[in-house]
Amino acid sequence: MSQPQIVLTNDDGIESPGLWAMAEKLAVLGELWVIAPNRQFSGSGRCFFPDSDGIIEERESKIRGLDVHTYAVGGSPAQSVFHAAREILPVPPDLVVSGINYGENLGNIVTGSGTVGAAIEAAALGIHAIAISLEIEPEDGYTEYSLNVNFDPAAEFGQMFAKKILAKGLPDGVDFLKIDVPKNATGKTPWRLTRVSRISGMEKKINRIAFNLPASVVWAPEFDSNLVEPDSDIQAVCHELIVSVSPMTIDLTSKNDFNALDLFFRDSNHR
Repeated sequence: MSQPQIVLTNDDGIESPGLWAMAEKLAVLGELWVIAPNRQFSGSGRCFFPDSDGIIEERESKIRGLDVHTYAVGGSPAQSVFHAAREILPVPPDLVVSGINYGENLGNIVTGSGTVGAAIEAAALGIHAIAISLEIEPEDGYTEYSLNVNFDPAAEFGQMFAKKILAKGLPDGVDFLKIDVPKNATGKTPWRLTRVSRISGMEKKINRIAFNLPASVVWAPEFDSNLVEPDSDIQAVCHELIVSVSPMTIDLTSKNDFNALDLFFRDSNHR
């Protein structure tokens, strides 16, 4: 029987230590293809940027002395997944893993996350996927390759869930898993299933002097603890210090009763 075909990508770029920590753990589960952006693409969501050149550069990489299929893509994480599935692999991948991201992806920022965007792209192509992120200290930098970050525990959780998905797939209604690992986790840290919080685990702030001068938006891990839902990913990682595993779907439709919604919108008293 042929080996499972596993694609590993990220949004921090192909040189990221987090990517290669995850590669070490995935290489023993099947035939690994590392296909990631050629530069930093944090915050890119599921975008396919019009100015991406789409150039695919094959590189030489080894894990445990063995060659690994490695490609640097001139495009976003989602674009990397698309090229992997449509052009690079000879057969459709069995699993896409995105990460390990420098920094947690908690709450409603998930739609802006390039790490999660890659998993959404995989799910849209009918491929099981995992998006995995590691909480870090802000001073270690979300877009820099800090060597102070230990990715090993997160890689262990990524491997564990990859193994489970390769063995038995995902349940109906689950398109991919979002895994967030606390910064001080070990391989024995507990995990639990969580919902994605409706609030954001990050506060966005604008650095601006004047409208006619360049400005930047910076992120910081800030939120109102009073608004954190007890079953949420933020509660698990930030308050309970355990691993959050969010079963996610690409169906963004409201879960309201459609009959009640129909009556609400057809109410003749409000035109």
